[in-house]
Amino acid sequence: MDELNNSKILLKKAVGTISKIEKSKPITTATPQLINEKSWKDAEPGVINSGELKKMMYSAIEADDYLGKTAPTHKLNKEQAEEFCKILFQTKKHIDKILKEFGFEITEGAPKLNENSLYIVGNKKTLKNLKNIEPNLNIISTEGVLEPEDMKIINPKINDKALIGIEKKCNIVKNQINDLINKVNPSTVVVVVDKNNNADELIYNSAKKHWNAIKIDIETILD
Repeated sequence: MDELNNSKILLKKAVGTISKIEKSKPITTATPQLINEKSWKDAEPGVINSGELKKMMYSAIEADDYLGKTAPTHKLNKEQAEEFCKILFQTKKHIDKILKEFGFEITEGAPKLNENSLYIVGNKKTLKNLKNIEPNLNIISTEGVLEPEDMKIINPKINDKALIGIEKKCNIVKNQINDLINKVNPSTVVVVVDKNNNADELIYNSAKKHWNAIKIDIETILD
């Protein structure tokens, strides 16, 4: 209960800050646009998803931090804009899940997994997660980098003897991917990348060179 009360206080403070900023800006008139055919009057009886509500509140507080970080201009560079919008998308996702409990069907904004594509992931955990979303997905796990020299980037202390074994493994995996491409004839080769995993970016660079692959961030697919 204390956490919820603290969240309410912080949210009120955030709204107050935003209100002050809005009052200081020149008034502009914009043409209203229809976002959704439904309104709040279409709500059906339901149960408040307290977990998602709390997550939404914390996301809103996190977004509010950017007002202080970027004062007084509130201008964001490319990296800041991506991080800020990521928070907003997360907030929207929580709101959508809350609204769903009251009869509102929300179209998910995350990219859909395409059965006509071939997905390359760096580990079996990600493979399993994506298969849970789309069981018929064409997907393969590399269980590591695709080039032996990339292993030196991950582990500079690796010895040459170990690299020989890694080179054999890399060749086997690349042959497996080539076989899958010949079998499936995918419209696109997609590498699913976790930005916190350096190996994923190296896998993407290799896949781009060999199969003209594109990449998507795992966070845009998984909650």
